[in-house]
Amino acid sequence: MLPTAITTRHFEIFLTMILSRNMAEAADKMGITVAAISKSLKTLERESGLTLFRHSNGRLIPTSEAERLMPFAQRAVEQLDRARQITLELRGGEIGRIVVGTAGPALVSLLPMAIADFHDRWPEIRIEMQIENTHALLEKVAGNEVDIGVGTPLVRDIDPRIMQLCTVQDLCETWLVAMVPTKHKLARASVVQPADLSQETMIGLPADSATTHLIAAAFQQSGVSYRTPIVAANAVGVCSLVQQGVGIGLMNPLMLAQDIFPGLVARPFRPRIMLRTCIYYSKLHPPSPPVARLIESLTRAAKTLGAKARI
Repeated sequence: MLPTAITTRHFEIFLTMILSRNMAEAADKMGITVAAISKSLKTLERESGLTLFRHSNGRLIPTSEAERLMPFAQRAVEQLDRARQITLELRGGEIGRIVVGTAGPALVSLLPMAIADFHDRWPEIRIEMQIENTHALLEKVAGNEVDIGVGTPLVRDIDPRIMQLCTVQDLCETWLVAMVPTKHKLARASVVQPADLSQETMIGLPADSATTHLIAAAFQQSGVSYRTPIVAANAVGVCSLVQQGVGIGLMNPLMLAQDIFPGLVARPFRPRIMLRTCIYYSKLHPPSPPVARLIESLTRAAKTLGAKARI
């Protein structure tokens, strides 16, 4: 017999459980009790005749059957979400809040300009910003904890199940530059190469940063060791330290596009390293009309600042 007792709600809970460490975390994400999570998963397994999770070191691990079911469950939930959106539009309603997660240079460049543009057009919609590293940002997008994420490209060692739940859209491309104080000798250089930096104090991003991997590869190809005796948690920290004359940073030129770090100049870095800034949103919950409008504002900001940041 067909499992007629299974509903889309069972699939929503199933997908949330896949991205959670335990039932308590899944319950917190869904805003329901652990008992409700457990009951839903048991119903789904009973009605489908499948074993979807197994216990391992205190965690529920998806089985191979769960992995095969996952894309079909995603499509079912996506169709329900589309129906909800259409219902909202038909009754003339609006979603009054957008939660935006950000990582990287977008925090001081693209997002402020985009939010200013968006707020001028739709001041009634509240926007909340959360600052994360790229890995945490993608987890929040996949878990539907933020409506949209704006940040750097994918990081290494990220769970492929998370990426299966995220839609990625390129926003803009820029070229890596050397950030130096205006009085530094390299401020007069036409280009900066790894050999020019071999005796300089380098300020870097964390080892798991996509930008760090690209820079390290470029230095290795040039036969120069890339050492960062000082590491900042994010691009804002790097620029702040460079501004204080502590050292030199290799960064996305978007960091200087809004002129919030006076006393710094950007010099082209060679070999060229392309940097991408992306928009992320959930595959299970396509952008609502307000989120789609914010994406339009981000696209306009990227076009303006991307042209300004080209060196």
